[in-house]
Amino acid sequence: MENEVTVIRIDSKYLNAAGRTFSPLVMDAVIEKGHSRYLKELCYNTGIINQLDLSTKLADFFTEIYKVLFRSFRNEYVYKNEIARKILLGRHSLNTANMLTEFRTGKCKADAVIINKTSTAYEIKTELDSFNRLSKQIHSYLKAFDKVYVITSQSKIRYLNNFLPDNIGILSLTDRNTISTVKKAKSNLQNIDLALLFDSLRKSEYTRIICEYYGAIPDVPNTLIFSKCKELFVKIPVEDAHKLVVKVLKKRNKTNELGSTIDKIPKELIGYLLTIANDTKKIRLLSNRLHNCIGDIIDNQKEEVLCTTHI
Repeated sequence: MENEVTVIRIDSKYLNAAGRTFSPLVMDAVIEKGHSRYLKELCYNTGIINQLDLSTKLADFFTEIYKVLFRSFRNEYVYKNEIARKILLGRHSLNTANMLTEFRTGKCKADAVIINKTSTAYEIKTELDSFNRLSKQIHSYLKAFDKVYVITSQSKIRYLNNFLPDNIGILSLTDRNTISTVKKAKSNLQNIDLALLFDSLRKSEYTRIICEYYGAIPDVPNTLIFSKCKELFVKIPVEDAHKLVVKVLKKRNKTNELGSTIDKIPKELIGYLLTIANDTKKIRLLSNRLHNCIGDIIDNQKEEVLCTTHI
């Protein structure tokens, strides 16, 4: 018989620490090593250890931690995960679209970018964030993507309406766990800076584009490939260049393992899964590790765990 999962309660002073549960540093340790000192300290210091059965499956543990975060500490991971669930998989599918996270554009990184028939950037501003860097970020994204959205909480919508340019869309992550469209983004295609967009591409991507458009890669030494390809890329009409970029970015980090796993893991882990989408070994380890008991992951031999600065 399946164990019933206790509803976890976490004191507000530990919510920031709980929010790091889904960070690559913690998640990678869990799936690669099969144990995590961080989760162990979190469980003992917060009292979670007294609230759950140590035979609880790791998958269920992550689900319960995520519920706590959604209720009381909706950090960037929560927003990314909901974008993946509600937009990538809800409005599109892995067959027609791709989602990239921390996508570099100039000196900024877009929190999430969805590539389907076009390119759409999503800048996350949670209840915990300030808007200090938003103008700079928006300026950068408008040089690289067709459409740009800011997604935030309902409490910050009014400020954004007064702050953002007319062509920037606004989305709201509601308390009912839906994403509502406050304002639709307008196409920005003609303002894309091809030089900046080129710098966001990997070598395999920009050489594929140049080969497809011009018929061949420039016959120059390897040290000159980047500059020569960039010189050719910026001469392509912007609409054609954008279509070619969309085509190659749809394939970035796409693996058969991702497609076969995404429906088998807890929905709360989709955001993390997308960060390891090109690592078949990690994806398989994640699938297997989720069946482990939380007691195995944190080591159920009781010992004194001191409160550390990172908790």
